[in-house]
Amino acid sequence: MKLNHFTAAVITYMFVGSISCATAHELRTSVQTALTSNPRIKAHDAAVRTAAFELLEMRGTYLPTVSLFGNVGPEYVDDPNGLSVLDNARTKTAREIGVVANLPVFDGYKRANTIFTRAAQLDRSMFEYLDASETMALLVVQAHMDVVRNQTILAVANDHLARHLDIARQVGEQVSGGKLPLSDQLQVESRVETVRITISQISNELEKSRSRYRELVGTPDVPSLTAPGLPSLPSNLDALVASSIQNNFRVKQAQANVDVRRFEKLTNEAEYLPQVSLSAGASVGADLDGASGNENRSFVSVNLNWKLFNGGRSERRAALLERQNEALYLRMATLREVQQIAETSWSGYQSSQRIANIAAKQVEINNDLVEQYTLEFQLATRSLLDLLIGETELFRSRIEMIDAKAGATFNAYRMLAAQSRLAQYFDIDSTGEALLLAVQANELQKPLDVVDRAVPIVKR
Repeated sequence: MKLNHFTAAVITYMFVGSISCATAHELRTSVQTALTSNPRIKAHDAAVRTAAFELLEMRGTYLPTVSLFGNVGPEYVDDPNGLSVLDNARTKTAREIGVVANLPVFDGYKRANTIFTRAAQLDRSMFEYLDASETMALLVVQAHMDVVRNQTILAVANDHLARHLDIARQVGEQVSGGKLPLSDQLQVESRVETVRITISQISNELEKSRSRYRELVGTPDVPSLTAPGLPSLPSNLDALVASSIQNNFRVKQAQANVDVRRFEKLTNEAEYLPQVSLSAGASVGADLDGASGNENRSFVSVNLNWKLFNGGRSERRAALLERQNEALYLRMATLREVQQIAETSWSGYQSSQRIANIAAKQVEINNDLVEQYTLEFQLATRSLLDLLIGETELFRSRIEMIDAKAGATFNAYRMLAAQSRLAQYFDIDSTGEALLLAVQANELQKPLDVVDRAVPIVKR
């Protein structure tokens, strides 16, 4: 009674060997569909575009503000030294309409630092979007593989049932011939029902995994999926950790958040510097300031506003400094998290590989053992219980081999995700123009040049 060749072929095809073009395409399709249709990814993309528009909005702060004003209403002026006897102390209907333009000349670098703040916020949103794409890709890989794993386990369980039914048939014949007691037939029938319960449980897990796949990918029907092979991996743990810390989008997002807090602090300092602006305007009116008749006005002025005292200034500075410290500590925590993900992925991969190799040997040994037990049972030198226990051990070792190979494969892809290389591995441009146009705001850049770099993001 040898291991079912069909099931062995399924296990080999799904979990052994390098990735084939067809297999790669299928998993790539799953990931690509999720990244282009999942609402959570679309929400992150909208957040990036929002941040880009808010940055573009800052261009307007370097342009003059032009306002139209007007007023009409009764006016009473008592100024005997400045008004004629006929005009003085008489209520008149004053009316005026005009236009005024105001252009900031110096604002303590508030506009520049606000631009750098929003540019850093755009960087933060972009890296958050990219990290969400990597996370979504890994979730799809996991869901995809869960479907495959449960499909394979179900096939093995059905083969296990077929083997038990064959044993039950043989036992039934021997019971009818008086060679075995009825208790043996009842025992094997009980084992058959136990296997059927197991198949029902596995089928339920398969449906759960398909439901999870549908949730992520959005397809109404889950196709028959095949498992991916192993991608190329770093040569050692140190290389993996170094690559993860250097490339992980979550780390870059945390650094962008540090930049946001730094520029917010610089923006706040502008409030304590002199504000200089240029104003110009013109108006036409009548019966203004108590004097009868029409009047045309025009003016140009330089305005100075310097806030010399404002309560709570030191507390405000302290609060912004603590926000910057918070961002720095969060970045340190993120570095630790990424390192931990890389280390656990590496450890999980190595452990799963070892277990898979051991389980493969167990499958081979248990298969030989079952063959021997079957022969001895047929010769009446081995009990039915020994044969059933052997079948159960063979089934268990086959499941352990499937789980271990699936675990190794998933941890290999998790290593890619730790390095933020998962979408790139599937040839999916989840970055769009975002990554190439990362603003990376700093004081060495001209503010309006930073603003211009957001234009392609909103047009993509």
